[in-house]
Amino acid sequence: MSTSIAKTKTTNNLIQVRVPADLKERVGKLFESLGTNTSDVIRMMLLRADETKSIPFPIRSGAYPISANERIREVVATFELENMSLDERDLQELRDYEVAKVTTEELRRKTIAEYKERKHK
Repeated sequence: MSTSIAKTKTTNNLIQVRVPADLKERVGKLFESLGTNTSDVIRMMLLRADETKSIPFPIRSGAYPISANERIREVVATFELENMSLDERDLQELRDYEVAKVTTEELRRKTIAEYKERKHK
């Protein structure tokens, strides 16, 4: 065996992870539909972590670090920096979005419809 081949040969180690059976089944089907499998996805994640020296996806507690009102104030401030303003209707739409009364897709469709209506006037 040549020296270069000997240097690149590695020994694979087994990693075992305990997960609920239903989770294993669901992600197994998902990964299969994406043309891969759970082992390969874990291997990809480990390789990416090694490359980036970090966890290769965002980690959040599930709770936003700032409140809905703070997020709305941040949007308003951003618009003001661009010399744009939001009227009370815009603010109400932001509040509705924050409390999940409306989805992003619904807002997008409404905005496009309003734009088209203004354009044809």
